[in-house]
Amino acid sequence: MPEIAISEAMYDRIVRFKQVVEAVIEEEIDFDSYVEFILGQGIDSILITLMGSADQATLLESFRQLSSQYPAQVYEYVAETLKRGTEVQELEELRRRIGFRSSPDTDDEVY
Repeated sequence: MPEIAISEAMYDRIVRFKQVVEAVIEEEIDFDSYVEFILGQGIDSILITLMGSADQATLLESFRQLSSQYPAQVYEYVAETLKRGTEVQELEELRRRIGFRSSPDTDDEVY
């Protein structure tokens, strides 16, 4: 397992904060899992702070560029997210907007 060096004061804060996390999740958690959890939360929080101030056009362009560099990962993620989290009506609306129909209306439409 990798090791990191931190100050005694920071280590003390980490150790003592564990009880707060356990109170929130309402169960005990082993120390390694706890540290991994708070580090992940910290990274996510910083990323959200950085990206949260970007306008929608910038975020969309960033996502487009990311998909150009990592198409397999990004498109797989998008497909899984659509399968998992999209309500049926939202998916139907999306299909209509891109030219697909769930039921045949005319013979010349794309399905």
